[in-house]
Amino acid sequence: MKKASLAIILPAYKGRFLSETLDSVAAQTCRDFVLYIGDDASPDALQEIVRPYESRLPLVYHRFDRNLGRTDLAGHWERCIALSDEPLVWLFSDDDLMPPDGVARVLEAARTRGMKRGLFRFPLEVIHGDGTVKFHAAPLPSRPVRGYDLLLDKLGGRVHSAAVEYVFSRDVWQDAGGFVHFPMAWCADDATWAAFADQADGLVSLPGLPVRWRNAEEANISNSTAYDAEKLRATCLFLQWIGQRYAAHRGERELRRAVRRYLTIILRHSVRGNFSLAQLCHVARAAGELDSLAGLSILYHHLFKIKKLV
Repeated sequence: MKKASLAIILPAYKGRFLSETLDSVAAQTCRDFVLYIGDDASPDALQEIVRPYESRLPLVYHRFDRNLGRTDLAGHWERCIALSDEPLVWLFSDDDLMPPDGVARVLEAARTRGMKRGLFRFPLEVIHGDGTVKFHAAPLPSRPVRGYDLLLDKLGGRVHSAAVEYVFSRDVWQDAGGFVHFPMAWCADDATWAAFADQADGLVSLPGLPVRWRNAEEANISNSTAYDAEKLRATCLFLQWIGQRYAAHRGERELRRAVRRYLTIILRHSVRGNFSLAQLCHVARAAGELDSLAGLSILYHHLFKIKKLV
């Protein structure tokens, strides 16, 4: 039997929207894929949700004995990918929706670009929990995008990004050393896609229907205040990672502006002002290692908004 070209990797924990996600996979017009579901020791009866799809999809279900996503989400992604061996990988999630021609577009682009050195990206549409549209992300560029440029676009707020819109070659994933690991995988995908884009000689867009990313209240860490300390710690690690990987760009004006904007969004909206003086100083210090003016600016503009000392 011929091996499939694409592994759809679905690290699963929540059962709330899983059947809708599986319906979107089952609706694919091209069937040259295998769906791998990695149950992260969920308290929900995920296997019961998955079972009706076993006759409709090329599907592998595996339940892990130990929950890993709570402490190392990127590590859970990697052990799910290890279940597969197809040359292309689409990392998806348990509550988002694929366009029906998604697999077909990936494979068409891979045949043109090459199966071994590809990084591809779908357009993105953000939806509420009930499936209504929240907003459409900005259009993607038609040219291949370098890792550093992708990073600047993300930091500067020119793109809204979610992990489910990216597909990559297994060789790119392996040669880049896998995913970047930060607490709760916060910022980990942004760092990873920049590293993968460098490895793949650019990110290639897939024009057409978007992937639909569900931003449901309390369904992901973006909307939860329970993990604000982890978000801030991961943000500092992300800044350190940028400084190490793109050291030649330290002190550049464009990077300074992008970092200031990014950290303002994190502090005002992602953690909603829920930070201490000590945490603000850590963030400002990490920014200052990239650009001293960026660090001072963050400290100055947020110093009088702190809610606690430690």
